[in-house]
Amino acid sequence: MKIVTAKEMQEIDRIAIDDYGISGIVLMENAAKGVVASLFKKFPDIKDKKVGIFAGKGNNGGDGLAVARLLTDEDISVTVYLLSKKDMLKGDAKTNLEKAEEMGVKIFEITSLDELEDVKDNILKNDIFIDAIFGTGLTSGVKGYYINVIKFINSSKKFILSIDIPSGLSSDTGEIIGGHINADMTVSLCLPKIGEIIYPAAEYVGDLEVVDIGIPESIIDKENIKVNLIEEKDVIGLLPKRKPDSHKGTYGHLVVIAGSRGKGGAAALSSLSALRAGAGLVTLALPECLNVSFEAAIPEVMTLPLPDTDEGTINESAFDMLIEFLEGKSAVLIGPGITTNQSTSSLIKNLIKKISCPMLIDADGLNIATDEIKLLKKKKSPVIVTPHPGEMARLLNTTSKKVQGDRIGAGRRLATKYGIYVILKGARTIIATPDGDVYINPTGNPGMATAGTGDVLSGIIAGFLCQGFSAKDSSILGVYLHGMAGDISASNLSQTALIASDLIRALPEVIKRIEPCSKS
Repeated sequence: MKIVTAKEMQEIDRIAIDDYGISGIVLMENAAKGVVASLFKKFPDIKDKKVGIFAGKGNNGGDGLAVARLLTDEDISVTVYLLSKKDMLKGDAKTNLEKAEEMGVKIFEITSLDELEDVKDNILKNDIFIDAIFGTGLTSGVKGYYINVIKFINSSKKFILSIDIPSGLSSDTGEIIGGHINADMTVSLCLPKIGEIIYPAAEYVGDLEVVDIGIPESIIDKENIKVNLIEEKDVIGLLPKRKPDSHKGTYGHLVVIAGSRGKGGAAALSSLSALRAGAGLVTLALPECLNVSFEAAIPEVMTLPLPDTDEGTINESAFDMLIEFLEGKSAVLIGPGITTNQSTSSLIKNLIKKISCPMLIDADGLNIATDEIKLLKKKKSPVIVTPHPGEMARLLNTTSKKVQGDRIGAGRRLATKYGIYVILKGARTIIATPDGDVYINPTGNPGMATAGTGDVLSGIIAGFLCQGFSAKDSSILGVYLHGMAGDISASNLSQTALIASDLIRALPEVIKRIEPCSKS
């Protein structure tokens, strides 16, 4: 599903009206019908409820007035609280105001704190509030008495439904730009907005419903919108049915360069995750001091013991051995638990220059690669990087706060600048491609904020990469299924008790869910 900025949505509306001849009043009516349908679905007993609608003077307010008309047609008690003088409304909003007045809808003008105070008791008699104050056009924080109105609405403890976007939130980023409605439900019109999907703003959207308002799909397709929400339908069918005459070599050989003394768990989690994702063969290249314990602990994973340093990390003298071993391999994962030891760092920097197969760089591998990031432009095979916000900040020479303030922009800048695939981890993980496309993942939960879940993610993605999936499909599949595994684990075990290995145990169930519909 496409996700839009306010400007992109305005252009889609304009084309529908100017080029396709769909009148604005029709779009507004369709929007109102979608809101009312969502209300009826949420409240089967809505005819026993009283609804208060807070309407601004713009088109969002016009949507609210159209909702008031439709609810009145259904004999539902409705009162509109217009946060403007009536003569300030224009165009389609004015038309719906006039129609609502003709129908006898109760409308109170509230343009000051005194007027708000006068009708507070009346407002609080309503069971449901509908927020139709600002919509998607807001570019700065709420000002004036609107702040007090929003605070009053939020403090009422009533159910709040926002039309298109909670008033006060930006449509274009996940940033909080000032006071805003804290909605229980948002009915987004035509397409979801970025501010409804990206945190922290997404926290205040409540249940998100997207309703069709009659804009042709052809308009949306022509606009070349670059930001997408991953849906289950995008994932189902990506995993092909395995052929009867296949063997382990059919599904690739992944080399995982990982581990150090005290950080062997990261190597184990990523290696086993790759196997669970379907990799045919996985070899863990690790410091020699860890080899005996790993051979016994994970029998399915082969090992390549390498010369180690006094600190129990991989020694740079392993370079020739690794280059020889990597010949003909399907993909390589570099980074989990390797540390930034000087000798190890020198090894990894030299390897990055020479590796020719698809490569995923994670964790300490990313911290080491920061100095060599420009080299990735020259790679002939796809490169995937999986930074958390702190690592991303180092890669972009900025701060974590700035990265989090524009996660989509940060991911896209790194991906397009260096021609790599970027997976910016966190709530609503971002996947950015070299051509500027962005995919936002909706799966996952706060229980996954625990040690090792990133190692599991890198293993899953690398497991798909070594099977011959494209870097884009490997990233989408890996991120979505990783989040699903977290959701299943949290449902069964609780978010608090969830640990990284639970995700690996949940992977078979997750993969099984999408296999029945997979292509032959």
